[in-house]
Amino acid sequence: MIRQLVIYSAALLGSTFVVSVQAENTPPVEESKPDFDNRQSSRGQSSPGPSAALVENLMVQVQDLQQQVAEQRGLIEELTYQVQVLTEEQKQRYIDLDERILSLQERLNNASQSAAARSASSSEPKTSAVSDEDILAEYNAAREHIRQRNFPEAIKALSEFTTAHPDHALTPNAWYWLGEVQYVSREVEPARQAFAKVINNFPDDAKVPDSLYKLGVIAQQQGNTSDAQRYFERVINEFPDSQSAKLAQARLNSN
Repeated sequence: MIRQLVIYSAALLGSTFVVSVQAENTPPVEESKPDFDNRQSSRGQSSPGPSAALVENLMVQVQDLQQQVAEQRGLIEELTYQVQVLTEEQKQRYIDLDERILSLQERLNNASQSAAARSASSSEPKTSAVSDEDILAEYNAAREHIRQRNFPEAIKALSEFTTAHPDHALTPNAWYWLGEVQYVSREVEPARQAFAKVINNFPDDAKVPDSLYKLGVIAQQQGNTSDAQRYFERVINEFPDSQSAKLAQARLNSN
């Protein structure tokens, strides 16, 4: 009996040893690469990207900025054009000044010669004590106030000149510059009347196209679109080679 127990115990110990040895000698199970990649992909998906609503909001903001840039660019182009027109007006005004003064001096000389001829052929004594040289001096004094930007004195001097010499060769120019100074001084209605004087009283004078153009500018600024267009078109049609015609065309093109 004892012998059988010993044999049975030895058998049990042997089988346990075999199982233990087999477990130690079994190689570790390797994880397949697809399973590893799947787990890594699952981990990567745990951090979601930006939402569709956020992306759409950013796109709308970008479109708004693009629209604002386009509007600002258009405004800059319009202001640049207006500055160019005003610069050209000022430049041409000074370029023409010398030519006009020379023309006026020639007309004064011709008028002086005519007056002298009439005086020599007449037996009546000369009643006028004001010579053409004195009139020219009055006109130049008024213009000097303009150069000094003393506009109130310029308005006074030019107004007195037009009253004292209503039919003189320099009177159309005096009316025109009176209108210019009044316009700069924001006396718009008196300026409009002064420019109209040139057109109505001296229709053949060289200041007519400039006066027509200034009447168009005043009408345009007052919102009288039809009157402005009428004045500008008259300058272009009646005085096509004048600088005022070019400026009038630029005004029409800008509308």
